[in-house]
Amino acid sequence: MRRNSLAAIVLALLAVGCAERDPLAEEAAYRATLPWLERMDAGAYDECWQAAAPFFRERVSREAWGRQAVDARSPLGELRGRRLEAATTVANPWGAPAGRYVIVVYASEWAAGDIYETLSMQESASGSWLLVGYHVKQRRSGE
Repeated sequence: MRRNSLAAIVLALLAVGCAERDPLAEEAAYRATLPWLERMDAGAYDECWQAAAPFFRERVSREAWGRQAVDARSPLGELRGRRLEAATTVANPWGAPAGRYVIVVYASEWAAGDIYETLSMQESASGSWLLVGYHVKQRRSGE
C-alpha cells in the first residue's frame, strides 16, 4: 500500500460537502476517538489497526499501518497536549461506503512541534463509530 493511502482516505472524506450538522453524532464520534488516540499515544499501533473499521483494514494492511504510524508519530516526541478543534458531519462521501461520517480534528502539541490530527470516523451498523482515516499535518505558528 502506498504511503499516502491514509491521507487519501481522509482527503476523500473532506473533499465532499458537509451534511447538516448532527451534534449527537459529532459528540459520539469524538468520544470514540479518545480510546483510539490513547492506544496511538501508547504505541499500540496493532490494536489501533484492529479497532479500525473494515473499510480501513481492507485498504491498509496491518504491516503498512504499523510502518506509517511509526513514521508519523516517532519524530514528534512526547505529547504535551491535545484539544478538540472541530467535529464535522459528512454523509455519503465520494469514494467511501454510503453512510454517516464525522471528521474530528485535534490541535496537538508535541515536543517536536505542533500538529493537526484528523480522524475520520464512520458510523457502523450497530451505531458505534470506527476509524476510517488518520492523518497528521504540521501546524504553522499562530494556528
